[in-house]
Amino acid sequence: MKEISVAFINKKLKEKFNSLKEDKYESKKLYEFINRAISDLKENPLCGIKIPKKLWPRGIYQKI
Repeated sequence: MKEISVAFINKKLKEKFNSLKEDKYESKKLYEFINRAISDLKENPLCGIKIPKKLWPRGIYQKI
């Protein structure tokens, strides 16, 4: 099975996400919710609502 990874768009966003777990109650909860969503996507990348690629903001993805 292919390993699925999650990447942040830049280093600053990743640092901000990681800082949520050391913040106040609301921020910790937000961190837990986002972390759960990431875990769910790793298990099943097709879960959730599919947003058509034409609606994605420019620069959010790179063609491989």
